[in-house]
Amino acid sequence: MGSSAYRSAQFAVFEAVYTRQKELGWDEVTIPGTGGLAFATVLAGICGSSTRAVIESPIEYAKVKRQTGQSWQFHEVYQGFFMQLPRTVGMMTLIFCGVDSVRRWSHGEALKHPHWQFLTWGGVSMVSFWVIWPLETLKNQVQAGTAIDGNAQPTLRQRIAHLGPLGLYRGILPGSVSVFMRNGTASIVMSLAQRKISEWGLR
Repeated sequence: MGSSAYRSAQFAVFEAVYTRQKELGWDEVTIPGTGGLAFATVLAGICGSSTRAVIESPIEYAKVKRQTGQSWQFHEVYQGFFMQLPRTVGMMTLIFCGVDSVRRWSHGEALKHPHWQFLTWGGVSMVSFWVIWPLETLKNQVQAGTAIDGNAQPTLRQRIAHLGPLGLYRGILPGSVSVFMRNGTASIVMSLAQRKISEWGLR
């Protein structure tokens, strides 16, 4: 239920910001050295993912608490937001920019057919998740309130030192499978839903 809310908000804000920039002609402004990546895509990605982070953080906090067998407190729902924001903004902006790049490089062909759309969104999402995975691990540690050597409130530096380079990538295999499958599938369903909504004249 939480995923439905914050993912819908993320795409709605992205589309609204990008459309507004397109009306102003800002979508023609590209970032040098990126092969044509529009500044509008980056800005819309940051705005959409920031909105998602605000909605997602309390939901993720409650989820992590229950997954670790703890009760959650309303006054703590933004615990770990300082890790949630860069994690979500980094991941989703990379995904939006990555999918846009594949679309441009393939002249739109990669997103026309369901199987290529699935592979594009799933693959780009998985690689983007690899980039920010240490932030995902640290976010979960903070939200779960994991103690280190008896210290109930360790600093971020202490958490990183305790986990080590390999520890920051714990759980990356099931995480990769999860993000590939869910984002690939969601992209197909979203496209089908958008087509139906357009046919019904609701856009």
